[in-house]
Amino acid sequence: MKKSSSSMSRLPAEAATGLRGVSPELAGRSTTTWQAVRNEVLARIRSQEWSAGKLIPTEKQLATEWGCARATVNRALRDLAENGIVERRRKVGTRVSASPSLKASREISAIRSDIQALGAAFSYRLLRSERIGAPSGIARNLQIASGDPVQYVNAAFLADQVPYCCQVTWLNIAALPDLDGVDLSEGSAEEWLEHAIHPNHGRIAIMALPIEEGSAETMNLRPGTPVLTIERTDWSDSTPVAFSRQSFPPGHRLVYDR
Repeated sequence: MKKSSSSMSRLPAEAATGLRGVSPELAGRSTTTWQAVRNEVLARIRSQEWSAGKLIPTEKQLATEWGCARATVNRALRDLAENGIVERRRKVGTRVSASPSLKASREISAIRSDIQALGAAFSYRLLRSERIGAPSGIARNLQIASGDPVQYVNAAFLADQVPYCCQVTWLNIAALPDLDGVDLSEGSAEEWLEHAIHPNHGRIAIMALPIEEGSAETMNLRPGTPVLTIERTDWSDSTPVAFSRQSFPPGHRLVYDR
């Protein structure tokens, strides 16, 4: 019997973590904001161009390379230092922290960072949050039984009040005992998960899928319109804690800077 060819291709891990989004409305924005500089530093740390313990170029050198003010670089490095990704010492310089990889990886993939790096105002809107029985496909990804309780969260991320992305997340209640009473109206499930659990690995898939009805309304699209979709499973050790789908409007591009 002839084997059928697989339709799945695998994106290199370093590419998956280095992807950033560019929407049509924001494609012409300046990329020399302090958030953009921070993301570029994170990308170089994640790619091991600047490895743990290594001194990175000076503020003056980075400002010259990226065509921005030295104060912009300083602001970006201060933010990274506050998050423990780099260490700064007077008369010595800025050094990559000993264990920055996980934090850098999750920072670089955050929608908030993508929007702010484009110089746009970030905002978040919770569309729906409720406890439901896991559909069979979601249950497989979370390695639970079909119908087991999960927290369903549908939210929109906006750039200058324009829909940038809609995200549907299914949280594994059995693996997240602190989920009860969590208010997701002020911050996304992704950010809460990072703060509460610190997932240590995940899997990303990119495809075109029909947009869900709730997300379609937010983006002024017809339900079922095929859109760029990123599926993500987050794990804490051997347990999958969340499965999510990010849907982007037509014309959105994913860019990988190497």
